[in-house]
Amino acid sequence: MSGIWKNIIINTILAIALFIYFVYSESSITPDITKIWLSLLLTIFFVNISGIIIVSISHIFNRIILWNKQITLRFFCESITILLILLITGYIFTKVWLVHILHVNEGSSFWVDYRNAGIKFSIISIVIANIYSIINFSFFSYNQYFLVKIAAIKYNIEQKRLQFESLKNQLSPHYLFNSLNTISSLIYKDVGVSEAYIRHLTQTFNYILNTNENGLVLVKNELAAIHSYFSMQKIKYENLINLRIDLSSEIEKTFIPPLCLQILLENSFKHNNVSNKNHLQIEVFTEKSKYIVVKNNIIPKQNYFKNNNSSFKIGIENIKKRYKYFTNKDIIIDVDDNSFIVKLPLIIKKEKI
Repeated sequence: MSGIWKNIIINTILAIALFIYFVYSESSITPDITKIWLSLLLTIFFVNISGIIIVSISHIFNRIILWNKQITLRFFCESITILLILLITGYIFTKVWLVHILHVNEGSSFWVDYRNAGIKFSIISIVIANIYSIINFSFFSYNQYFLVKIAAIKYNIEQKRLQFESLKNQLSPHYLFNSLNTISSLIYKDVGVSEAYIRHLTQTFNYILNTNENGLVLVKNELAAIHSYFSMQKIKYENLINLRIDLSSEIEKTFIPPLCLQILLENSFKHNNVSNKNHLQIEVFTEKSKYIVVKNNIIPKQNYFKNNNSSFKIGIENIKKRYKYFTNKDIIIDVDDNSFIVKLPLIIKKEKI
């Protein structure tokens, strides 16, 4: 059933109830509808007109005075406006009823005789105006509650999707295959080094699996994870790579979506041509206590950062989307001929997932 028909039915029931009440209260006799049906139809008509006007005014208020921003002002303005609408339509109804149905002259004593009915109507109008505003606010609160719930569900679903994406990328067959290849080659060269590599790999995987369900982790824990990850790469690249971390203990107490720093480190290895002539320098530091900055020098490969470089884009987009849920600040990416810089906004307070 459409909203219009619902309003008509509700208004009609209200009109019949008011009509019976006023006739009975003034005459103490239950009205015979067959004898005063025209008056009843007129009542139903005017109550429905009032209802249509009130609903229209309410829609206007929804645009100019929002419940969630100005509750007191909205309640006051809506109640007063509805009261005025009811009093005006009530007065017009009475004039039409007197002249065209009862055929009462303007100069008669009708207004004096039915003064009590007028007072009752005014009181009922005040009550209706306030009840309507209360019900309207209740519906708004109910809808807002479910909108918040729906938004939270969507948020959780998207977070899980992004986390799964990140996990899938970190545990990709290609990544595992490369790690196993490195281990197998190290075993024949240096058992001690291969054991260290396996230990760092285990720590990295433990961190990936343990934080997969978390929306945020401490920066301190993320740094420990990238130390393990970088140690693995250090075994592979030896002195061709260098990592410098300069973060205060206060910054380490802030929060970050898990694996963001590791993704950025992976990108720096994946998209740069590290060699004996070109060493890779990676720095992690803070800028104005607002950002964690990850910076590396550029050693271009062929088709460096080309648009179809999906692995690069997926990693950065994943970080952007996850950050969007915890801060209004955007991730900043600066690229010049010499450096690639990503600035991650600090997240001071951990929010519930």
